[in-house]
Amino acid sequence: MTAIDRPAAGGSRGAAWGRGVATLVLWGPLLAACAWPASKIPGVGLYFEPVSFSAAALGGPLGPDDLAAIRAVALDELRRAFAGYRVAISDRRDARFTVGVVQDVRDLRVARRMSVAGASRAISGFGGSGTVNFALLAGAAVSCAPAGADRRTLLDAIGRGVGRAAAHEAAHQLLPTAPLHDSRDLESYEYHAASRCQQYFGPMHWDLAGPLLAARLGR
Repeated sequence: MTAIDRPAAGGSRGAAWGRGVATLVLWGPLLAACAWPASKIPGVGLYFEPVSFSAAALGGPLGPDDLAAIRAVALDELRRAFAGYRVAISDRRDARFTVGVVQDVRDLRVARRMSVAGASRAISGFGGSGTVNFALLAGAAVSCAPAGADRRTLLDAIGRGVGRAAAHEAAHQLLPTAPLHDSRDLESYEYHAASRCQQYFGPMHWDLAGPLLAARLGR
């Protein structure tokens, strides 16, 4: 899987990744090494739009309780990713930086409009917003699950995948000039493709973004 970087139409650039496609797009300069003011703690909000998914391994479509469990795991995973940094993680839609979980995310700049795992944009001095692709992430989580995995294992894997994708997108917003996709560590949040099974199972950590987040956010 390789990362393909291309500029967006109209001169702006946006971040999209997954299925071997990763594009980094920025709105305005923002220095990653510039620490956030000590008097302000930025917030990252993870919220869900109405989403659905069905798979034979799950025994059918996800129900309200399933989605609630996935939301809880995803938010916990996002908190784990940013533990120790000066940033407030919540499910607020009005946070300075937000990641929305939506049914699908498409790269509209190409004729085929292929699905990607996520996309983000950041505006210097204001904040950022992004989305992650629930259907793509849920499908990959189920595909990566061990044979005979029970329903709870599958729900947890979906939640982890969503939360880790949200961490990836939040990092793009917090560090909009950093070449996050340069990481070749399959167990890192920065890795450019969400199709790897490390996205859903096993531990995960920051690679090259770690010191940049510490400089930007503080400990």
